[in-house]
Amino acid sequence: MQDEDRKAIQNNFISLVEQTDLDVMVSSLYEKGVFSERMIEPYKDVSKDAKYRKRQLYLDVTRRGPQAFGHLLDALSENGYWDIVRDLDPNSSLHARRQRNPVPSTSVGSNEKNYVSLCTEKLKTKNATDVNKNPAPQAPRAPAAPARLPDPTTIPHFHVVKSTTFFENNDSDIPLYRTRGRRRGFLVVFSYVEFNNLEPYRNGVDVDCKNLKYLFDEIGFKVISYQDLTKSQTLETLKGLKEVVVGAECVFIVVSSHGYERPRSSDNDIRCKDGGLIAIRDIIDYFNNKNFPALQGVPKVFIFQLCRGNNEESVWRPGAETDGASRGASRGAPPAPAPPLLAPPDAPAPRDRVYSDILIAHSTVPGNVAYRDNAAGSWYIQALCEVFAARAHDCHVEKLFTLVDKRLHAAFLVQTSSVDRWGFNCRLYLHPGLYESQ
Repeated sequence: MQDEDRKAIQNNFISLVEQTDLDVMVSSLYEKGVFSERMIEPYKDVSKDAKYRKRQLYLDVTRRGPQAFGHLLDALSENGYWDIVRDLDPNSSLHARRQRNPVPSTSVGSNEKNYVSLCTEKLKTKNATDVNKNPAPQAPRAPAAPARLPDPTTIPHFHVVKSTTFFENNDSDIPLYRTRGRRRGFLVVFSYVEFNNLEPYRNGVDVDCKNLKYLFDEIGFKVISYQDLTKSQTLETLKGLKEVVVGAECVFIVVSSHGYERPRSSDNDIRCKDGGLIAIRDIIDYFNNKNFPALQGVPKVFIFQLCRGNNEESVWRPGAETDGASRGASRGAPPAPAPPLLAPPDAPAPRDRVYSDILIAHSTVPGNVAYRDNAAGSWYIQALCEVFAARAHDCHVEKLFTLVDKRLHAAFLVQTSSVDRWGFNCRLYLHPGLYESQ
């Protein structure tokens, strides 16, 4: 392997270990002849930690000859890890060319070029799919046997409209969260598809994951994805995220699985690969101000794509409602720091609340099912990706979720999403494709 290729792997080693699926990559590299059947045995040794095995895998790739780097890029691309391909290979057809012509500054009396526009071009698929042409409502639980799914190498086709200027804070009552740096944010996806024959196979989830990865990569986020973890692996991963997302300006957590009502509770459980259940509240608690103080003041957005009960009721209403989404968006200067609380010199440290800066979006309301198309993905994620791609450049996140529900109703009629705010008291603009140069 050439030194520059080996160095590229070393520079992106954390992304490779954190974001890729071990079994998928071992299988792909074996099929491409990078490793023999005997050589992949150590990567299947479940007595060793999965991250350790992944580290060993990518170290071994650097020793597998001049063709190994190309095969690694192909394997990553085929399995949807396009952001890593772009980081590894600046000459890849998937690599976004960064625009270096900054737009005029919005600061009064300033001519500084203090921000630049990011990715402007991507490889897109030739055939587009109209979300309005999805079939009639299906049962929320897919058949156990996997259906024939779209080509896994297909890159999502939708266009993410980029921001050309930052929103400024002109509202002293509701300031803005800061989202201007290169560490714009992290998207962490937990998806559960297979359940050791305990639950039906969830067709369409792979489409959701690819669309979300593409969307948030275009916005400027780092994307980490985990699939089919056991309960213990999920909890350990949530705990380990403290070392990964710290320093980010905002964090999105997406959880997609079978979901269940909890008796005599407004909470819900999610199903893990081994059948274990985890309460939604327990997932959120990993990110509260007590357990993760480094994220206090940082917006944390949770998206739960799962059923919250078995209710499939709907009402008959003649006619159809049009999608009349409002196009207005307020602009607003970075929030001034809050004045310190005054206290006597010997007074104990002031207490603060455990939950803040948390927004929780559910694909459906309590007690109801969440529908999923076997080929096009879940209804809610379809609507979310469409709305965020088209409107994240001029809408704050709470408004985006309002438009998502309007789109969900316009396209599918029978499903209602919901949003909860836990001390989420600032406006969050994602500023897709835009960051400050310093």
